[in-house]
Amino acid sequence: MLIKVFDYIQCGEGVVDRISELPDEIIYIILSFLKVRAAAATSLLSHRWLGLWKHTYHLRFNDTSRSCNIKTEHASWDAETCKNVKLVNSVLKSHQSPFLNLFMIHFYINKSAQSIVAKWLEFVWSRQVKSLDLDLCCVSENNAVVLGDSLGEMKPMKYLQTLYFTNIKVSGEDIALFLKNCPILRKLDITDSSLTSDAHVSGTALMLEDLRISRCNIRESVINIDSALNLSIVVVDAKPEQLWFNNVPRLALANLRIASPRYRMQHFLSAVSCFTSQLQKLLLYLTYPKKLLRKGFPQMPNLKVLIIRESSAYEHGCLLPITSVISACPRLQRFSIVFLENVKYATPGVERCPHQQLNTASFRGSCATNIIKSVTYFSDSCDAFQKTNTCAPLMSKAEVRAHMDHLKQLQVELSDQVLLEFFKFKKRIR
Repeated sequence: MLIKVFDYIQCGEGVVDRISELPDEIIYIILSFLKVRAAAATSLLSHRWLGLWKHTYHLRFNDTSRSCNIKTEHASWDAETCKNVKLVNSVLKSHQSPFLNLFMIHFYINKSAQSIVAKWLEFVWSRQVKSLDLDLCCVSENNAVVLGDSLGEMKPMKYLQTLYFTNIKVSGEDIALFLKNCPILRKLDITDSSLTSDAHVSGTALMLEDLRISRCNIRESVINIDSALNLSIVVVDAKPEQLWFNNVPRLALANLRIASPRYRMQHFLSAVSCFTSQLQKLLLYLTYPKKLLRKGFPQMPNLKVLIIRESSAYEHGCLLPITSVISACPRLQRFSIVFLENVKYATPGVERCPHQQLNTASFRGSCATNIIKSVTYFSDSCDAFQKTNTCAPLMSKAEVRAHMDHLKQLQVELSDQVLLEFFKFKKRIR
């Protein structure tokens, strides 16, 4: 339920302002839920509210009026005239609270504003910040801010628990510096950025529980995760011989994005060998699925959830080879395969095979044996249907209806074991 913060109560002879009677500490919390501009505007309400916004515990600066895309990047962008930059500079000069639950920057900045970002980080070093979130929305690597050039004299951040970097150039040295200076850091998330040198996440004293380095340009950089004793979640891009794990006894969830055509089963085995016995949930994003989804998949005795996202459309018979992967996980209770279809728009007058519209097929069971039975039955039933009902990329409406009815019948027949989801295509606007 939404509560109107600035509410007035009709009481006897007039209007009573109950909100203004609250202690300052409560008002600080209330203001923390507002955007910075809205919080600052409360100073106009009355003398009681004057300057209270300067003590808010959340500083969120995000440009919701425009998306972070390539169109934002242009040679005429100037930090001196950027309204977002001006707002941040103005607020930081006035803000007084020594505590911050969140400091967030989500708008376009490029390397021409390197010194400005450095000043903002100096402000962060001077506060007791729990969460730091920087998305500088610069998708051009050549124009992106270099984090290391903005850190300056970084001070220990004893209260920082979560750290997010997006669309920034980050080095292994930067990562090491934050791990060293943030003793209770629980989550480190680096997304859509450039990793410019080897990253070593190691140390028995690390409190880090959640590590994410995904959709990043890592080139030849190596990611080495060693003796991270509290690490339980990892989401990372995997390249041949560029991802290594050692001594991660609590790792229970791994999400690996494998896009290299050179990635083979031996690379996968060497990367995950130290935690296959303890893993409970595995997500694989595969650009070339046939190179990994075959015999030789490592034994994962405690795996309960396996989700595979592959960059292709459903192919008849494609599920049967995966049964060897499922059999390597005897305690598996859920197996899902997601087909990442590239065609998002429907072509007028063209009917597509429902199998080509299959987005997700999820199978559930008490163990791997039950799931394999469901997968095999589903695959065999589809193959048998194809023998009497031709499946082609382009089909008549009647043929499409027949195929869809068959899939719906399978869904009903296996309602407790199988869940099917289909793409929702948009109509192309001309």
